[in-house]
Amino acid sequence: MNSLGGRDMNRMKAHLAAGKVCIGATITMNSPVVAELFSHLGFDWLWFETEHSSLSVAEVQAMLQTTNGAHITTIVRVPWNDKTLIKRMLDTGPDGIIIPLVNSAEEAEAAVRAMKYPPWGERGAGLSRAQCYGLHMPEYMKTANDEVLTILMIEHIKAVENIDEILAVKGVDSIMVGALDLSGSMGMLGQTTDPKVEAEIQKVLAACKKVNMPAGIITTSPDQANERIKQGFTNIILGIDVLYMLGGASEALGKVDRDGKE
Repeated sequence: MNSLGGRDMNRMKAHLAAGKVCIGATITMNSPVVAELFSHLGFDWLWFETEHSSLSVAEVQAMLQTTNGAHITTIVRVPWNDKTLIKRMLDTGPDGIIIPLVNSAEEAEAAVRAMKYPPWGERGAGLSRAQCYGLHMPEYMKTANDEVLTILMIEHIKAVENIDEILAVKGVDSIMVGALDLSGSMGMLGQTTDPKVEAEIQKVLAACKKVNMPAGIITTSPDQANERIKQGFTNIILGIDVLYMLGGASEALGKVDRDGKE
């Protein structure tokens, strides 16, 4: 959202469609200050996490408000592929939604319907931050179906098996691979670097390349991100707020000589 409460072109959607790499960070803490700071660091997008955090709809909206006027795309992952959850989060005004655990074309179609206003979908219309509380409602309703990103999480072996059918669903803008849950669905929870898990990740990437679908993945270091970019992933999470905080604090503590001998 721009500083006047209106909507500019969705930069991330345009960049992904053009094959450009978009680097993001995940926000899990309820902190408008953290959201505001991250929106000015140079990231292309922020992922607000509500599936694996205690963030409420109101808390997410407050953090989205701190990004007004910042040149950053805001994406929220909802807890489930549920049209009511998706509708409520859409009305807080993010630039896109990530829907978790989409395993079939039918589930992908349901997600798209929840994301789109009629006649394409079944999203309800109302007054909230997304429409600037009515000040920009006509403009928002006219452009939302085209501009708001629909991103599906591919994070189960069933989804890998059905990936071609999922990618064929009209209205899907990108996918994100969830390697951790994918490993769990393979009976290898946490073994995200195992060659068997990586082989399934590469199957998803290959399917996306075949139909020019932007593919994303979560990384936790620049080296990991660079490797995934070389492979062809374009929407990359570079890190998570709590891990950045823990990493910085741990590194600083590790360099302190408590005995004063160095």
